[in-house]
Parts: sequence; structure tokens; C-alpha cells
Amino acid sequence: MDKENCVVQSDPVTGLPNRFAFLKALDDELHGSNGEAKGAVMVIDLDNFQLVNETYGLRVGDEALCQIAENIANFMPPDVLLYKLDVDQFCLFWPEAMPEEMAIVYSSLQLSLREIPAIADKIYCTATAGVAMYPTDGTDADTLLKHARAAKTIARLEGGDRIGLFEQNAYEAWKYTVIMQGLMKTSIARGCENFFLYFQPQVHADTGKLYGAEALLRWRSESGEILPPLEFIPILEKTRLIIPAGHWIIEEAVKACKKWQKYLPDFQMSINISLYQLEEQMLCAFVEDCLQRYEMEPKSIVLELTEGQSVSNWDFVNEQFAAFRRLGIQIAMDDFGTGYATLNFLKRFECDLIKLDRFVIEDILDSEFNQNLVKYSIKLCHSLGYEVCVEGVEEAEVYHFLRDECKADAIQGFYFGRPEPEEIFEKRLIQQ
Repeated sequence: MDKENCVVQSDPVTGLPNRFAFLKALDDELHGSNGEAKGAVMVIDLDNFQLVNETYGLRVGDEALCQIAENIANFMPPDVLLYKLDVDQFCLFWPEAMPEEMAIVYSSLQLSLREIPAIADKIYCTATAGVAMYPTDGTDADTLLKHARAAKTIARLEGGDRIGLFEQNAYEAWKYTVIMQGLMKTSIARGCENFFLYFQPQVHADTGKLYGAEALLRWRSESGEILPPLEFIPILEKTRLIIPAGHWIIEEAVKACKKWQKYLPDFQMSINISLYQLEEQMLCAFVEDCLQRYEMEPKSIVLELTEGQSVSNWDFVNEQFAAFRRLGIQIAMDDFGTGYATLNFLKRFECDLIKLDRFVIEDILDSEFNQNLVKYSIKLCHSLGYEVCVEGVEEAEVYHFLRDECKADAIQGFYFGRPEPEEIFEKRLIQQ
């Protein structure tokens, strides 16, 4: 018997033709029109259907799947078949269909899922769909199914309960993120292999003398390319890999700080901390242990709260940072003036130092308004008892204005040094 005919072609729960049948039928469609076939492939994924099985049991879940399959099939054109891909995933292909028609189909699908009778209960369900058009998005069944699934996955990442059309740029960005997630996990599992720290000088505004540095995370790819933090730190945060990576960052930064205090006894190290890291209850204990192991004075460390997230629970944030402050560690608000780090942060966040973002000082010499904005922002911070470090300073004239007119306390920026590898920063420190 032909091997293909030995493969089961139907789903045992719904009775619908399955993935094998779908791929064969789509291949026949694509190759039966002399390469001129046009149409759409749609993948439909039920959102959180596992909760139905967990709440009502598998028997009710199976009955609901059968009802959902019947509902979807009822509003499809008579010559378009519905297929069952996986446990809670369906698919179809529609010759000659346009994207607008697939959007209409999806709207009908959404309505059909609002109430699914199952035994005595009504199950409410939503679905996310992805669409790939042929031949634009692929000329073979495997590619089209892969791209429709990718469009569905991207749509779910955007919130779900929506339809997504395959777009090459979005697909490449998503694929890059997936690959990077794997690389990040591998690197961290191997003791943060390929991660390393750069250090950017921080100087006293009044003298220009170096007093510390900010530790900045970098990652090196297999090709030797050094990736900037914006390309991988959001991935670390999203996957919570920032927690084990954060331990490594703290350890390496404290180790470097201890070494450099041989040359500058009051040397300070600034380390970025995200809200995700605060969710780890043992973070403070880890930092305290790290300081004890390296015999480091807590006042030598500044923890900077990065502003990548909106804070929903200020009591929790202040409670976590209060534990660090009780140890003698200083707390800084990073990126003040952009994103979430605005006056609301200033009002709610209990800290010691404000870091004024570089975007705030852009074009500062071009208008009196910009000058007054920065001058009175720093004056406000001083009146509240905060020291101010200004980031992004690249020119002598800007530095002089911030020093003489604004009375900034500290400066960080290319004018005094770019982020540097550990060995280069150490030479700078020795030579000063």
C-alpha cells in the first residue's frame, strides 16, 4: 500500500480532515494551475482553549471543539473545506480569495465563538488568525502554512483576538527575536558566555574629575559583532532572563569596582536594575552577599531604576529599594525627562540621585527656553534633596553651561568618555 495512503487523514475528535490532508490538498491546488494559483491560507488558533479543558474536563472540551468546527464550517463558502491542525488549531485555504474577504471571514468567526453550547454551560472563546497569500507569501504548502502560523503568532503577541496578515518585515523581526531568545538562553546557561560589561566614565561637574562609572551590558555574537543593549535587553526582560543575567552583571560590576578602588578609594559603580529584577524576592540578599564577599562598602554602589516599564505598584517598588537604602546603597532614577520617568516618578519614587536624560539637553544652547527648562529642572531636583547627574554631554560648551549655569552635580557623556571595555577604562583610571 502507498505510504501516503497509510497516513490517517482525519481528526479523531472533530472528524475534520487533518494536517496531512490539508498539505496534500493545498499542494494539489498549487500545482494544478500551471503555477498560476492565487488565494489565501488561514490558520485559526483558539485563545487559551486549554482553560476550557482544565475547567470543564476533556469531554466537554471535545464537545466544544466539535461545535466550534461546525460553526466555522457553516459560514464558509461551500467549496472551502475546514481542516484541523492541532489540538485547538484549524486551517483552511480559499482559492482566489483577497485579504479583504479573509478579514470578513474572521469577523464572522469571532461572532460565532461568542457562545459555544457545551452540556449545560456556555463557553466563551476567542480566536487569533493568521493569513498568508499565495503566490505572494509562498509557492508551496509548507511555506504557506509556516507563514500563516507566523502571522498568527505575531497577531497573538499584539494582544490576540485579531487577524494578522503575513508581512515579510514583521516576520523577519519576529524570527530575529525568536533566534535571539535562544541565543540568550544558551549564553546564560553557560555562565553568561558572550556577555561582557562596558564602563562609561562619570565625573564631578565642578572639577571634571572622574569619580565612578556606569556598568553597561553588551553581548558578542558568534561572528564577533557587538550588539547594542536595545537589541537584546528587551528580550532578556520579556523572558525574565534578566534575573540570572542581572546577578552576573552585579557580580562583575562589584568585582570591577573593588579592583578600581585600589586606584581611587572612593570610586563608585552605577548598575542598572529593571522592575523585572525587583520581582525576585532574593535580589537584595544577593547584593548584600556580593558586597560582603568582595568586602565592598555599600555606599560605593548606585542602583539605577531603568524606565522601560510603567510602575503600577509604587509601594512595592519603594519597599524593595528601601531595603537597599538601609544597607547604605544609593538609588538613582534613570532617564528622567523621557518615557515614564517624568514628574510622576519624581513625586512617587524615593531615591537619592536623578539622572537627567540626554534628550532633555538636546539643543540646549539653541534657545533660552531649553536652557531654562534644564536649569529649573535641576533646581527643582536640588530643592527636593536630590543630586543630579546629566547624561549625554558631548560638547565643551554644553558641559560649561551645565556646570556654571545649572549647577549640575555630575556629568556623563562622550565629552568625558564613551563606554569602554574594562581594560581600557582601567588604563584611563590609572592615568588620571
